[in-house]
Amino acid sequence: MLNKVRFFLSFGLLLLSGWLLAWGLLPTRRQLDEQTIQPGTLVVKLNGQVVESAVMDARQVKLEWPTSMRIGDHEMIQLEFETIENASSPEQQTGYTDAYNSYNIMTEARFEVAGVRIEPTNPTRESMPAGQPVRFKWEVSTERAGDYKGNVWLSLRFLPLDGNSPIQEAIYVSAVGIHASSLFGLSGPLARVLGGVGMLLGVVLILKDVVKWFRKRKIKNITKYAKDTKD
Repeated sequence: MLNKVRFFLSFGLLLLSGWLLAWGLLPTRRQLDEQTIQPGTLVVKLNGQVVESAVMDARQVKLEWPTSMRIGDHEMIQLEFETIENASSPEQQTGYTDAYNSYNIMTEARFEVAGVRIEPTNPTRESMPAGQPVRFKWEVSTERAGDYKGNVWLSLRFLPLDGNSPIQEAIYVSAVGIHASSLFGLSGPLARVLGGVGMLLGVVLILKDVVKWFRKRKIKNITKYAKDTKD
């Protein structure tokens, strides 16, 4: 009777540990937002007024983020700003010239959300050579379950080659929502550790009971065979 109880407890431990491990290892849901930034949107402006007939190549923004995550885990938010193949050049846009003739251009990105740790810290700036993609990555984590809402911003920073004051224009903003969850208050790393250890222990205990059962059965068969032979 005791052996049966121990076997069922071991099997229960194996199932519970497998559940913990599966929850801790399941991939999180992610969402992708894509938006095309047309050349007309990238005209250099100052206080809302066009200061020069300068424009850049048409580009595409790709933002990918986790819509769900486990507390204690680290997830990535990725933002790409890349040129569109086969798009018309700035010179082909009537009345415009290439912005790179007059400016060094940088991109500035920031992720604004309360209650979530962000690495690297905001804002993040990158130089943007003509025709080259720019990529930003943030690593986010939190120790509290809940819903977190924020915004990702992308701006262009024009640095005049003649030494005048820089011009900065926001060209993209997207709302980002992340749901952080826990399992009975456990974080992702802790659930994986407990699940892994529990499964290993459960397997060892079950195998131990199975080996004992086979040994007892073998001894019983040997004893029966010896008795039958003697008779």
